[in-house]
Amino acid sequence: MEKSFVGDPIQWSGLVYSPLNNAGLLFALGTVAGSIGLIFEEFGDDFKTAICRRKTPSGWERLKVELAYRSSEYFPDEDIDLLICWIDDNAGYVGPMKLVLSEYADIGDNAMIVKELPGLESILPESAADDLMDRGHSRESYEETIKLLDEQIKKLKKD
Repeated sequence: MEKSFVGDPIQWSGLVYSPLNNAGLLFALGTVAGSIGLIFEEFGDDFKTAICRRKTPSGWERLKVELAYRSSEYFPDEDIDLLICWIDDNAGYVGPMKLVLSEYADIGDNAMIVKELPGLESILPESAADDLMDRGHSRESYEETIKLLDEQIKKLKKD
């Protein structure tokens, strides 16, 4: 019998074990992308690059994405907007926004519980508030918009 290796149990919808490579990372991303406010349009032939959009108060923003199982596999010579990885093993990371998918699952001996996925606010760049303020919106308006979007995303997750 052939040996079979799998990651830690996570019990996500459609995914029993955590990924062990980029192919698994891509599948894991597909199981939660909508819940975290990302809509994917294209994937590169190398399965390491993608184009997605995320909803912002100004509309759907296009993001160039790099997929790397480990953050240390990303080399910052690429012009990207978002790094998506499973394991964050690069303490000195300097680069674009980073989304670490494993942070959304409690992985342990008996845990197997999916953490609540963050809303849109968690993936907006820090400058988003300043951007909106520059366009004449108030901070209260921005915070209310983010709160409403966050509630809608969480409702989608429950359905």
